[in-house]
Amino acid sequence: MKIEISNIEALITEKIDIKVLELMPNSKVKITLKAELPWCSGEEYSSYGVFISNEKGEVDLDLIEPIEGTYKAKDSMGLIYSLKKTRTVGKNIAENISIDKPMIMHMIFETSDEKKELELKRIFKTDDVIVKNICEEEFNGELFYKENSNNKLILMLGGSDGNMSAIKLMAAPLAARGINVLMVPYFAAGGLPEKLEEVPLEYFEKIFKWIESNTIVSSKEIFLHGTSKGGELALLLASRYKQIKKVVAVEPHAYCFQALNGMNCEKMVSSWSFKNKSIPFIEIDNNIFLEDQKTAIENGVTFGFASSYKKSIEKATNKEEARIKIENSEADLLLITGKEDNIWNSYDGCLIIQDNLKKNNYKHKVELLTCDGMGHPMPVPYIIPISDTLAMNMMGGVFSSGGTIEGNADGQYKSWQRTIGFFMEP
Repeated sequence: MKIEISNIEALITEKIDIKVLELMPNSKVKITLKAELPWCSGEEYSSYGVFISNEKGEVDLDLIEPIEGTYKAKDSMGLIYSLKKTRTVGKNIAENISIDKPMIMHMIFETSDEKKELELKRIFKTDDVIVKNICEEEFNGELFYKENSNNKLILMLGGSDGNMSAIKLMAAPLAARGINVLMVPYFAAGGLPEKLEEVPLEYFEKIFKWIESNTIVSSKEIFLHGTSKGGELALLLASRYKQIKKVVAVEPHAYCFQALNGMNCEKMVSSWSFKNKSIPFIEIDNNIFLEDQKTAIENGVTFGFASSYKKSIEKATNKEEARIKIENSEADLLLITGKEDNIWNSYDGCLIIQDNLKKNNYKHKVELLTCDGMGHPMPVPYIIPISDTLAMNMMGGVFSSGGTIEGNADGQYKSWQRTIGFFMEP
């Protein structure tokens, strides 16, 4: 048995090719993958596939589906995206996230009379990426950059969980590709609201000034990357600040919404403010969620928040007032959404954004990337096992972020590649 694997040591976002050669024709080979997240030892994940070699005694995972296994596709990455937890010591994978150590994946190849093992080393950043804490009077953040890079700098905005360490999983591999990234909190940090409520847009003016004048990686043009609520924020900022020239909004919406406290909408104010006033917003009726959740549990199906947002928008009388006026922007836009987003109806929101931009003869570039089978995953591939974030037991039922494992994996990779291309374009 001869094994050929490309990118055996590579960035964690890179694809690998797996081939097994010199087998008996039409014979079985089982491939097992085991891994732990480097910051969370003891939480073990595994996947496997059983394959039949062709008449030449070869198995190419990009050309053949497993006859048995944790996934069903012609895809060498299937073993990675279908990883499922098989052992736990009760740790939370969202805590203590670190990019300092690589993810080591153990692969086992077995035939009826032979067994071989090897390791994949998946790194989060290359050695030339510098990570620097930025401690200014107005804000704190982390800068990921290379010396003598292309002077393109992205301000990266995370989602409603406020987990800054998770954003490193996107910032580090982007910086490794030559795109400098500044990540900042926008709530639950010094001088900012503790919850995602009435976050002042003026806070970002200070950050924009720093980007334009700092001596490390100065840039006169502001690029934004925002995910989920961060996508809502990125579009809102672009609609008001002309120096923003490129925006990637992943799973965004067309409207400003009510403040969030965790997953709940409690305080009757906007998520955002300007000059000490709540920006117009759409109320989210929690009773809609509770009713839909009850029905889903009774029918044995998954539930999410998307229907709550959709129905709340339908009943709102201030839709135009609360709509983000992105047509006032001077930025090129890349909108990314999954058709099966179950956190909120971002696909509907992106269509509304696209329609309004057409009506207003928007003169800048607009691109909408829609992904079939994708829900609301983290927009970077091959890191956090999708099975851990796709569905979870909650309140007597199953909460789902939407889509399938295969659809989310495919959408993550396509959107990640397009994001890199979009920011690298002149």
